[in-house]
Amino acid sequence: MSVLLPLRSLLRNRRRSLLSLAIVGLGSAIAVFVLGYVQESRALIRQTSVDEYGNLQIAAPSLWDGDAEGYEYLIPPQTLVRIEDRLAADPRVVASTAQLQFPGLLAAGDQTQVVRVTGIVPGNPALPGPQEVSVGRGLDPGDNAAVLMGQALADRLGVSAGSVVTLTLTTVDGAYNASPLEIVGVFRFASEQVELQTLFLPLRYAQALLNTAGVDRMVLTLDRVSATWATRARLQATLDADALLLEARTWDELSPFYQQLSNLFDILFGFIALATAVLVFFIILQVLTLSFLERTREVGTVRALGVTRGGVFSMLLAEGGWLAVIGSAAGVGVGVLLSLVFNAVGIEWTPPGTVEPVTLAVSIGLSTALAPFLLGAAAAFLSAVLPASRMSRLTVVDALRVE
Repeated sequence: MSVLLPLRSLLRNRRRSLLSLAIVGLGSAIAVFVLGYVQESRALIRQTSVDEYGNLQIAAPSLWDGDAEGYEYLIPPQTLVRIEDRLAADPRVVASTAQLQFPGLLAAGDQTQVVRVTGIVPGNPALPGPQEVSVGRGLDPGDNAAVLMGQALADRLGVSAGSVVTLTLTTVDGAYNASPLEIVGVFRFASEQVELQTLFLPLRYAQALLNTAGVDRMVLTLDRVSATWATRARLQATLDADALLLEARTWDELSPFYQQLSNLFDILFGFIALATAVLVFFIILQVLTLSFLERTREVGTVRALGVTRGGVFSMLLAEGGWLAVIGSAAGVGVGVLLSLVFNAVGIEWTPPGTVEPVTLAVSIGLSTALAPFLLGAAAAFLSAVLPASRMSRLTVVDALRVE
């Protein structure tokens, strides 16, 4: 049987064939647009999470699990040196830095706010966190009682660059400590929660306030995000071999927001894909059933000429296959075109928990086209199986009796 014969059969009733192609194409176009939006949104959240946490962080398991008593999870200087030696030998690690995080109470006048203090090494290229200082300057290596504050926190406390605030904390020994801090800069970040709760101090001054020489984690920047998980496995094996009771965790493990939103995106696309596939399946099933029934005498004639049941089934199924491939391919093309138009418009909105509007966009690429194409083609092709099977089982006499 020629592969073009089923295609010629579709052209005999062009109106019905165009309707079927439009239905399959619409389903594929919707899937392309939704999947592209999901992938672009996921990429934006991924970049925000990497900016906040780095690609990898190494710390004691008790810190990750939250079951530590006091500051027993701190990494001593001698262990930190061993870790840095291992990281220097890894080709994927672009930069690394130590950090020290602890809670504190920040006061400005009669306003107070519980904050997470993060001691950093000023100027280190592995530093995740504030990438844009909107007022003032960033931290310098020579700074001591200096602090970098988020814009949301500064607005809440009514302070700005040059103001003095007071930080109260509990040292590793359990004693209370307090220190005045000068705000040298105010930073902006994509997450309002980070702006509201995070303070950045020079690491050495943070250690002095906490009365310790240790740090609580190492933050790593890799040459690319896709190497995160392989690098984590390799580094974890190295840490275990050195009998260092530390655990490496990836940015997605450290960001519950990314995990929750990523799962929501998966459910959203899965629901839309399932609904689209079911809709296409039943509509095309009805269209093909009517189309094949109108050709009952034709089926009887070709059977009388010696075509087997398998031959009839293959011929009708091939028609469904052509319909599936052409319709799904056209739908992918329409979906890509709509995505290009949508991206060109540049619609902006401010997601919940963010401080600045983002431009909505739809990702365009092979990954966003392949799955919708297969989805639409599979739904349309499977819808041809049942009517083709029924027609192929008709006897020659019964088929020729139909008027």
